[in-house]
Amino acid sequence: MRTNFNPKQSIWSLLFILFFFNTHAKDISWSLEMHCPSNVYVSCTDELWNLSCYGNATYTYNGHTYSAGNPTVEYHLNSCNVGYITRTWMVEDYYWNWYSCTQTIYVSSTGSNGPVIYWPADIELTGCNPNTNPKYLPEPDNYPTWDDGICNMLGRSYSDMEFYVNNQCRKIMRTWKVMDWCDYSPTYGYKIYTNVQIIYIRENTPPVVDCPGEIVVDAFSCKNVEVVADPLHVDHSSCGGSFEVTNNSPYSYKKGADLSGVYPVGTTKVTYTIKYACGKAIYCHVNVVVKNAARPTPYCLAYLTTALMPVDADKDGIPEDGMVEVFAKTLDKGSYSSCNNYPLKFSFSKDVNETSRIFTCAEVGRNVVQMWVTDSKGAQEYCEVEIIIQNNGARIPNCEPKPDPDPDPDPDPNPSDSLLQIKGNVLTLTDTPLKDAKITARYQEPFITYIFTNDTTEIYVLDSFINASGYKLYRYEKKTVITTQKDSTLQYYSTVVSSDSLGRYLFDSLPYGDKKIDIFGTYTDQPSRFIDQNDVALLSDFINGKVQFFSFHQYLASDINEDGVIDDVDKQILEDFVQGVITELPGDYQWYLLDKNATYQQPEDVLTQPLPLVVTLDSLSNKPGPVDFVAVKKGNISVDPGSLKEDAQLNIRALPANIVTVNAHPNPFYDIVNFMISSDKDQMATCQLYNVSGQMVAQQAYHLTKGTNNIGIQVDNQYEGLLIYQWMIDGHTYNGKLTKVK
Repeated sequence: MRTNFNPKQSIWSLLFILFFFNTHAKDISWSLEMHCPSNVYVSCTDELWNLSCYGNATYTYNGHTYSAGNPTVEYHLNSCNVGYITRTWMVEDYYWNWYSCTQTIYVSSTGSNGPVIYWPADIELTGCNPNTNPKYLPEPDNYPTWDDGICNMLGRSYSDMEFYVNNQCRKIMRTWKVMDWCDYSPTYGYKIYTNVQIIYIRENTPPVVDCPGEIVVDAFSCKNVEVVADPLHVDHSSCGGSFEVTNNSPYSYKKGADLSGVYPVGTTKVTYTIKYACGKAIYCHVNVVVKNAARPTPYCLAYLTTALMPVDADKDGIPEDGMVEVFAKTLDKGSYSSCNNYPLKFSFSKDVNETSRIFTCAEVGRNVVQMWVTDSKGAQEYCEVEIIIQNNGARIPNCEPKPDPDPDPDPDPNPSDSLLQIKGNVLTLTDTPLKDAKITARYQEPFITYIFTNDTTEIYVLDSFINASGYKLYRYEKKTVITTQKDSTLQYYSTVVSSDSLGRYLFDSLPYGDKKIDIFGTYTDQPSRFIDQNDVALLSDFINGKVQFFSFHQYLASDINEDGVIDDVDKQILEDFVQGVITELPGDYQWYLLDKNATYQQPEDVLTQPLPLVVTLDSLSNKPGPVDFVAVKKGNISVDPGSLKEDAQLNIRALPANIVTVNAHPNPFYDIVNFMISSDKDQMATCQLYNVSGQMVAQQAYHLTKGTNNIGIQVDNQYEGLLIYQWMIDGHTYNGKLTKVK
């Protein structure tokens, strides 16, 4: 039978079925139940890449349990892998109902270990200024490294502290810091790891040292002599720095680069120690040989007048010649040996056996002879005597005297100008006058004072005559003979004046105009005057290379201990003085009174070259101009701000326009010393050499051409030891020391 489909009835049937299942679902066994794994707490070091180890979800349906499948995973972790992870499972039943559950995995840093860090080791770099940036250093000593962990996020930084020992030795203390951004405590902040790396910077090339080997000096005091030596020259080109130089001489004034001092007769072995790099040293061994050159001091008559005795060899009553014997000892007027090397022998030559000399008519007149004095050790010296031989009462035929020169050629060197003057000023670098500076004028050579004495004696002279009977008769006739002696004494002339409130001084009555004269000065005041903490700070900046000195006056004022080197020792002494730890600065000088016209090729040359403390005038007859001095106080470094500049283009105290350099070689030398002189123009120059007694041993004028001039000067072989050279070029003086050896 065919049934017709009723749509309206079908819809209502479907709705009834749905209502029935929804109302009675709990009463049937087809319901679904989800089962999620529990939430867990783990560390960032635990296994996070395989989360199934923390469980998986299941569901139960119609009495059976099934896997919930793969979950949806969401990571909520920061850059340190700390936070939480969610795992969500979802299941749909047959009636399109969705069921879900979620597991939360909480991830913390608790329990994580610190990072393993490999720190860079200490390293040594060679050279003057090697690049210390880590990116230029070799691995693994450039940067710290570490083993990365999932719980760490590390960053690094560093800071440097540089410690300066000298130009060849520096140390950098580099502090490395590594911070863990994942290890933070509200109380202590981020975790920071620290390590110190030491970087040594050394220039291991030893400096070049001009080691003299041997210094030979003559001693004239029998026991010792003052040895004036040039400071040991060390080539400063290595890193452009100075070196610590000391000497172990028990007789040196200073224990630095200058071994000058008073040394006994004999050989003193001196060792220089030159330190460089970081604790390394080289050595220079010098023999200071002091020869006992003390000679006897001859003191003889200036003049001796004596008469000839007639010689009548054929007995005819007419003398054919005359004769007188003079003994060398007769000419002595008190010669002595300063070393008590007696007895003394007197002779007319180096031959000690020539003790007398016979004079005849051939020597009538003035004769210059030498009276030699020889001590018991063979040392010799002589003086000259004029012996005047006369043919007085003897009336010897054809015995005529030689022409008699002027017996006193220079009784008054300045008859028309007996009052000669020298004047000048004593000012500081800031033109402040110095009152009561003591200025000395001293002639270099002694002056001879003559004393005349007359001795009258009576002698009998054989005479002959023919009487009236034609016989020749002989008789003795009494004659009066006057012997004139001229004695001489040596006298040095010096005088001292003080500067007034304007710094002026005046010598108004100097006696000699054609003699060389030295002008020099001294000054003392309250030790701490003009010196304060500014000087200490300026000296510190100079030593550390922050500023430069362009005035040789500042170099001189900065060498506090006068050892020829400006270093931390000078700074410490000056700082102790300013703070009152010590009351006086060491050394020989408090103030330097320098020739105002003096210059140096390089300002630092003042530390090693002779100081222009003495102005020498060749003559006063030509009315010399003022002799001015500039006063520099040791320690008063900031007195001359115009010469201190960080801009090297500005040089207020510039060198003179005509640049001249003078170098002597070899030194020491035997007979010829060569001077290499660089001149910027054609000009005249004069060289003078002096011995330690201030006596001139050589003088010569030269014509310099533009460029380099090589001039050789030969010195008499009788001179030995220290010599001072002085070049006068275009109004400027260039001084230096030489050592002559035989």
